[in-house]
Amino acid sequence: MCTGRISQEMILHAFEKGAGLVLVGGCHPPGDCRYINGNLQCEEMIKKLKEKVLPEKGIDPERLRLEWISSAEGNIFQKVMCELCEQLEEARKGVRG
Repeated sequence: MCTGRISQEMILHAFEKGAGLVLVGGCHPPGDCRYINGNLQCEEMIKKLKEKVLPEKGIDPERLRLEWISSAEGNIFQKVMCELCEQLEEARKGVRG
């Protein structure tokens, strides 16, 4: 699915259902989007979510991450996933400690 089809509601729903972190990953902008500018639309939506909507809802904007990763960049995907796992583990330690 193109990141341009991801809605604010989808992301908020994930947090409402208990997601510790949300990763949105897609094609590199500009120009790699098969649907012309879907990735740029997503980037703008994520920016608004992180700057306004998430803080208003009491959700740390750092819990939402946008990454541009192509299907040929498995090593980058692995690095991002490891970073997210570390971030989630640190957040859980903070809750416990």
